[in-house]
Amino acid sequence: MDNKILNNYLQKIESYLDQNEAINILKSIIQIDSRTNSKNENNIIEYWESKYSELGTVNKIHNTNDNRLNLISNLNFSDNHKTIIFNGHLDTNHIGSGWTSDPFGGEIKDNHIYGLGVSNMKASMAAMFYCAKILTKIGLDRGKIIFTSVLGELQGGVGTKTLLDNGLKGDFFINGEPTDLNFMTIHAGTYSFTINIIGETRHLSKRDEATDATIILNKILNDITNLDITKKIKDNDEKKLNIIHIGSVRSGLGENFSDDRPPQVSDNAIIYGSVRFTNFDDIKNINHQIGLITSKYNKIYKNADVKFTIQSNNPIMPPIKTKLSKHTIKLINISNKLIKNSNAIIGQILPYSLYGTDAGHIVNKLKIPGFVMGSGGKYNTQPDERVLLDDYINNIKLYCLLSIGLLE
Repeated sequence: MDNKILNNYLQKIESYLDQNEAINILKSIIQIDSRTNSKNENNIIEYWESKYSELGTVNKIHNTNDNRLNLISNLNFSDNHKTIIFNGHLDTNHIGSGWTSDPFGGEIKDNHIYGLGVSNMKASMAAMFYCAKILTKIGLDRGKIIFTSVLGELQGGVGTKTLLDNGLKGDFFINGEPTDLNFMTIHAGTYSFTINIIGETRHLSKRDEATDATIILNKILNDITNLDITKKIKDNDEKKLNIIHIGSVRSGLGENFSDDRPPQVSDNAIIYGSVRFTNFDDIKNINHQIGLITSKYNKIYKNADVKFTIQSNNPIMPPIKTKLSKHTIKLINISNKLIKNSNAIIGQILPYSLYGTDAGHIVNKLKIPGFVMGSGGKYNTQPDERVLLDDYINNIKLYCLLSIGLLE
C-alpha cells in the first residue's frame, strides 16, 4: 500500500476513534485488580471476554494447569488468507512503595493516565481492543486477526504457552509490551534460578562452631555480581542483552527464615536470580559458571549444603530475533510517519529488549515474523506507573493501520 491509500485508511480510522471512549475503556481495566497470581486475577479475563463479545468476535477461553483463564478472540474477515496474532497480558506486577496516586484509580493528570499495570501492559491491551472495534466498522474483505489476552506472563508466559499448546497459529504476530511505540525485533530470553544455602546454627557465643548461611550468601552474591557471562559473545550489542541479576535474598533461622533471634547464627538462606540471554546454547555455559560458584562454597564450608536450581515452575522465555520483510518495514515506516510524523525505530532497543516477553514463545513455536510494540515504557513498572495519553491514542491508530497493511 502506498502513502495515499494508507492515509485514506487513517482518515477512516480517525473518524471511528472516539478518544474519550477509548480512554474510558483503558480506565475500566486499570480499575480491575489483576495482580499476578492473586485470587481475583481471572475477573479481568471474564470482563474482557464480555467486552469482545460486544464486538461480535468468536471467543474461546483456555485454562492453564492452575486454572488461570486465557482468552482468544477471533475477528474473521475471510478464510484462506493471512492471520495476524495480537498478543498481550492482563496480569500486573504487585504494588511497591512510593505510590502517590491510586494504583487502581485510572487518574488522568498532565496528559498521562496512571495505574498499576497501565504500561505493563493494559494500555496496549486496550489499544488492541479498540483496534478490533474500529476494524469491525471499517469492514475489511480479507484475512483474520486473533486477539489473545492472557494471564501468567509474569510467570514465564504460562498463558501464551497454554494457547500455543492448544493450537494457536498465525502468519504474523504483534506483541504489545511497552516500547514507547518503537518496533522491537530483537529481545533477550529469560529464566529464573534459586540458590539454597543450608548452614549450621549456634548461639553467637559459639559462632566459631557454626556454619553461617548469611556469610555464605554474601560471598556468593559478590561472586555472581562479578561474573561475566559475555566472554564468548563477540557482538557488542548482543553483549548488552546477557545479564545476571539478583532480585531477592532471604536469610534467617530455620526454613521460615525466622528473624526474631538475632543472637542466633543463621542456618538458612536463599537467593532468587534472573538471567537474560540471547542464545539457547549459552544457557548450559551460564549455569555451569553459577554451578562452579556454588561448588566452591560446598568445598570451603564442609557443613554447608549449597544448591543451584533453575526455577522449573516458570517456563524459560526464549529469545527473539525476527526478520521483517521489505514490505513490512516500508509499511511500518509509512504508518509511523503518517501517525507520529517521525521515523520508526526498528530492531534491538534498550531497555525494552531486556524486559521479558511472550513473543519469545510465539517465535520459538510458530517460527513466524513479527514485532513487539506498545504504549508505555518510560514509566514502566514503577511507583505512579503511567502512560502518555497521546501515545495510547497513537497506539490504537498504529495497530489499525498496520493490521490493514499486513492483511493487504
